[in-house]
Amino acid sequence: DFKCCIYSTHKHTPDAPRLRLIIPLKREVTEDEYPALGRMVAKEIGIDLFDDTTYEPSRLMYWPSTPSDGEFVFKEKDGELLDPDIYLSKYVDWRDTSMWPVSSRQSEVVQRKITKQADPLIKEGVIGAFCRAYNIEEAIEEFLPDVYEPSTMNGRFDYIPADSSAGLVIYDGKFAYSHHATDPACGMLLNAFDLVRVHKFRELDEKVTENAPPSKLPSFRAMTDLALEDERVKEQFAEERKAQAEKEFIDEDWEKQLELDKTGTVKNTLRNLILILENDPNLKSIVFNQLSDSLEIKGDVPWPHPSKFWRDADDAQLISYIDTHYGTFSARNYDVAVAKVADDRSYHPIREFIEALPEWDKVPRVDTLLIDYLGASDNPYVRAVTRKTLCAAISRVLTPGIKFDSMLVLNGPQGVGKSTLIAKLGGDWFSDSLSLSDTKDKTAAEKLQGYWILEIGELAGLKKAEVETLRSFLSRQNDIYRASFGKRATPHLRQCVFFGTTNAEKGYLRDTTGNRRFWPVKTPGNGTKKSWQLEQDEILQIWAETLTFVKAGEKLYLDASLEKLAKEEQREAMESDEREGLVREYLDMLLPEDWDTMDLYERRAYINGTEFGESKRVGVWKRKSVSNMEIWCECFGKDRANLRRVDGNEISAIMASIGGWTGLVKKERIPLYGPQWVYVPKE
Repeated sequence: DFKCCIYSTHKHTPDAPRLRLIIPLKREVTEDEYPALGRMVAKEIGIDLFDDTTYEPSRLMYWPSTPSDGEFVFKEKDGELLDPDIYLSKYVDWRDTSMWPVSSRQSEVVQRKITKQADPLIKEGVIGAFCRAYNIEEAIEEFLPDVYEPSTMNGRFDYIPADSSAGLVIYDGKFAYSHHATDPACGMLLNAFDLVRVHKFRELDEKVTENAPPSKLPSFRAMTDLALEDERVKEQFAEERKAQAEKEFIDEDWEKQLELDKTGTVKNTLRNLILILENDPNLKSIVFNQLSDSLEIKGDVPWPHPSKFWRDADDAQLISYIDTHYGTFSARNYDVAVAKVADDRSYHPIREFIEALPEWDKVPRVDTLLIDYLGASDNPYVRAVTRKTLCAAISRVLTPGIKFDSMLVLNGPQGVGKSTLIAKLGGDWFSDSLSLSDTKDKTAAEKLQGYWILEIGELAGLKKAEVETLRSFLSRQNDIYRASFGKRATPHLRQCVFFGTTNAEKGYLRDTTGNRRFWPVKTPGNGTKKSWQLEQDEILQIWAETLTFVKAGEKLYLDASLEKLAKEEQREAMESDEREGLVREYLDMLLPEDWDTMDLYERRAYINGTEFGESKRVGVWKRKSVSNMEIWCECFGKDRANLRRVDGNEISAIMASIGGWTGLVKKERIPLYGPQWVYVPKE
């Protein structure tokens, strides 16, 4: 309803449109109001359509121009000047940046930056020492108390000079990312060292070229001097030197460090047991698997064990070994010491797998994986959903819990190799034990632990309630539950992706509106290769290529053009109804002039061609709308009173499968039936 105009930029083309939207305001807005206002307006239009830098108040726009052979677009819309106060009032509190709308891309940007950034706690030198001495919150309290203050939201800080609030987000105490437009740190993912540097010494870099390495910046040298003079940083360096010396000493002669009682027996102390578990060479294979979130034996131990998984019997074997070789310890000391030492030896098998991948040989395999091995159609949609699913698998390991709520569904005859292909990609971390019934409670979440690629089999015949449960399950990024023998409920960020498989020949999706999370791909099995022929070297190259896509910033969602193709595939995957042909004929049938005055029995007789008399009616016009009730009573010949919700859903599914009609968008008063929600033909 507001006045605005739109014009094309210099780089605009019909195939790759680039447009600028100008909206005059009723009053001037402040630098802090501008991003909140812009985001709310963008949300109502469609925030994913806008560049994420649009909301920066410092952005300058060029006057309209176009190449000599280019297309210039200009559209103007009249109306009232946009009132900023009306749009700002749509927030509970526009100053709270946590409430600002963001595009689906923006949360991925920060996660991608975190993935690429080195962990500041393991950095060497002054940066690492400073970050170990001060986490982000402590650094703010000590060095920047006049810049930031704690927000009412946990894990966020307010930028004091700004009117907005909660714009500085803290990630694991290691990184800070500011959304405050006026904050010098805005848009940068910073560790504690760099956050203090930017605020205290950024002016020193004003005359430095943009390409100067960070270590050569005057602000870096000034911050280094500040850190080296800080007492906590000095203590951190001293403690680390001492710890290293102690470690070297213990490694050389650790048994002499065991505390003994007056009889020479090893004392029952936590320190002694930790010392034994850390240094006995026979026990160094007891580790913690971050993927399975459990203890594991990675190597040999001085007792027989059938697999790498830790069993109750391994607890007994460990206690027996230590009791025989060293002495007796309490159950409490065992609980604490084993958990502590194993946690210190934590490892992630898939991260190790990814880090050890060979260099990609530049032969493309990922996009055509389903095409080559399962005979899928070679089109942009199939290539995209294959690539994005594999990229999501790697992304969820590198950044657990990253948003990905879609499931690639392979639909083809039994025996073509659908499950074989998925299993080969997942290797030791593949599982097909997950069932739909598991998704109703914590059973599914527990079954995810330790696995990377999971298959959910036979999706045909799902009830609507089951589809709702599955959709909810796929959308989760974090499973919070208490393990069967755990002491407390703990979060488990998702580190896996799901593949669906089905042999259904007549469709398998039933919900007409909620299929966005399913990416169907037909796999007839006539590919040039067979799944069981896929060799390990080829699998490693597939994952190596996938890793290059991830590092290049591959999005884990479909853009508008691919989303359109996905909807067509989802429509074709709808479970077919034998009544669809009847409904098609009913919709295509021309109606007589007096249709609106005909009673139900006359309408049925006309439709079925059973009118009495010689003067039979002739169809002259095509219907402009139709309702579920009309189809139920006239096409199916059913009684109005017997139409149930499930029947309405089935009719909606038939209409979605037929296509060409926009579903239930408005109510119309229909002769014989009163007000009804109707479908209208698509323009």
